[in-house]
Amino acid sequence: MLLIGDTVQGLLGSRHYRIIDRLGEGGQGAVFLADDGRGEVAVKWYHRQNAVEQQREMIARLIRMGPPGGEAGRRFVWPLDVVTKKGDLSFGYVMPAVNLKSYAELGQVWARLRPTPGMRQRCRISWQLAQAYRQLHLAGYCYRDISMGNFLFDPKSGEVLIIDNDNIGINQQSGSRILGTMEFMAPEVITGRQVPSTSTDLYSLAVLLFYFWIWHHPMHGMLEYNVRVWDIPAKKRIYGEMPVFIFDPRDGSNRLPADPEYQTPLRFWDACPKSIRDLFIRSFTDGIRNPDRRVTEGEWVHAFRQLENQIARCPHDRAENFWQPGMKQLQCWHCHRRFDAPPRFVISSSSGLKHVLVLPETKLRRSELEPFCSEESMDEVVAEVIQNPNNPNVWGLRNLTGESWQFMPADGSEPREVVSGRAVPISAGHEVKIGYQTNLRIEV
Repeated sequence: MLLIGDTVQGLLGSRHYRIIDRLGEGGQGAVFLADDGRGEVAVKWYHRQNAVEQQREMIARLIRMGPPGGEAGRRFVWPLDVVTKKGDLSFGYVMPAVNLKSYAELGQVWARLRPTPGMRQRCRISWQLAQAYRQLHLAGYCYRDISMGNFLFDPKSGEVLIIDNDNIGINQQSGSRILGTMEFMAPEVITGRQVPSTSTDLYSLAVLLFYFWIWHHPMHGMLEYNVRVWDIPAKKRIYGEMPVFIFDPRDGSNRLPADPEYQTPLRFWDACPKSIRDLFIRSFTDGIRNPDRRVTEGEWVHAFRQLENQIARCPHDRAENFWQPGMKQLQCWHCHRRFDAPPRFVISSSSGLKHVLVLPETKLRRSELEPFCSEESMDEVVAEVIQNPNNPNVWGLRNLTGESWQFMPADGSEPREVVSGRAVPISAGHEVKIGYQTNLRIEV
């Protein structure tokens, strides 16, 4: 292993990196903080048994090809250079340094070492994670080792980073000594029927999202509870040979045991929105038997972006609750009291219907009004809920698009133009035409 003060040399850029601190160690190697004369970077240095030529060539290829494009591509902490040390048979690679004061691992949240993200941040973390893997797959890559330890998130902002990208390969082309982390591997990889691919990545992504939302593995029920020796054969049986989802609506053989340690996932499942529960059920029932039925990254992105706009606080205890289409009232998951659902903006466009709760802090982003906008512009605020300064009981939706809207009052009176900077009153039945393809209706 490297020592503090050692210097390693880049093979691709001929730059030297001085080791200044040790950050951690994993199964393949250790990660160090280094200085290249211009700033801090991170260096992953492989254990000798993992420093094989195939790995070196794969990393060099990733550096040449570069990360996926767009905003999602910047969430990958991508390799920058291959490094060696004189007289050492091992090697490593350089990547950007990550500010670990801002970013957390899921395990740190479970241990209460870092704050638990709010519901809105959870939705943002989830769709950013899915969108990043979507861009990776569109670029022709497969990740091959999606797991809980390979992604970081900012609990406050919901921003995501994906680390340990040295096992990424070209889908259906690159060979690899890494099959993944067993708890996250698709059953066909565990049983040896398939090698890692974008299809098996979809299964691993679903497991990771389930861990993130339910804080439990989707197959850890009675079948796992009754295992006496939790060894490799037992894991292969539970995860690969006879996987049964703990919330399978048709097969109850792996329900959660009546044990206090297994009650947390049950509570989180009950609080989880039906739209997400349905995707998990599909992932771990049909998606196990038929890989073509697995939930795609785009479906996860769509579902979680919808939920980001459907969060209402309970007026009794301020707990965050999810509204779903058709609900007239919500029952708080924390205090169990009921409260009326807020009004909604119902936005119809070429991509279908979207529902956004009307709250004092509601802001509409470009992606809500323009479904096929670029990822770089999707978070741009194009409308906001405002309060009339002369009458606090009157609320409106201000146009921030830079273009005029057409406002159609609920009483059927003459439509009128709403220029940029002006607002339309928020009242049941009012409609707004935005551009050529988007209509917004106010519903209570």
